[in-house]
Amino acid sequence: MTSASGKSSSLGFFFLSSLFCVSSLSLSRFLPRVERFKSSLQFIQLAYGDFYATLDACKVADYVVFVLSPTVEVGAWGETVLRTLQTQGLPDVVPLVASGHHIDPKARSGILKSLLSFMQYFFPEQSKIFDLNTLSDQLSAVRVLSEGKPRDVRWRLGRSWLLAESVDWMDGDLAVTGVVRGTQLSPNRLVHLPNHGDFQVLRVRSF
Repeated sequence: MTSASGKSSSLGFFFLSSLFCVSSLSLSRFLPRVERFKSSLQFIQLAYGDFYATLDACKVADYVVFVLSPTVEVGAWGETVLRTLQTQGLPDVVPLVASGHHIDPKARSGILKSLLSFMQYFFPEQSKIFDLNTLSDQLSAVRVLSEGKPRDVRWRLGRSWLLAESVDWMDGDLAVTGVVRGTQLSPNRLVHLPNHGDFQVLRVRSF
C-alpha cells in the first residue's frame, strides 16, 4: 500500500498477554491514514495462539508491534514466539502498553522498567516502552511508525516479497495483487505461497 506521499509501512501486530487475546482465527488488517505525518500504515492483527500466521506476518512487516499488559505476565506461548522470531529474524520492534488499563502513578515507573527489562532480554537494543495511556507516548509511537526508517532484515536482502491486498481467480489462474518489496520480482523465478508451496509465475503486471 502506498500513500499519496509515497510513504507506507506494513506492521505485524500481535498480543503477548492473554488479557488481550484475539478470539478470531482469521488474519485481519486495517489501514489508517496518519494525516499529521502524511503517511499510511497497514496493520496486520494476528490471532493469539496462531503461531505460523505470526511468523509469516513478521516476515513481510516493516515493524513488529508488541502489545504488552501492565498486569498480566507473558505466558509460555508468548515466550515461544519471541524466541522463534529471534531465530527467524525481525525488523524493528515497537513495544507498547495497551491503553484502557489504569496504572497506579506510583507503580507506573516500576512497571515500565520491568516490561523494558523483559523486552531487552530478547531485543537488547530496545530503549523504551511506549505507554498508550499517555498522550505523549501515543504521539511518539505513531511518529516512530510513520517517520522511522525500517532496518533491513539480513535474510530478506536480495529477495522479493509481497503482502497480498487481493487474491482472485482469473481464467483458471491465481492473480495476487499487492506492492512488491525488496528486489525486483522476476517472472522467471518460482514464488513461495505460505502453506501451499512453490509456483511458477505466469506474468507480472504493473499498475
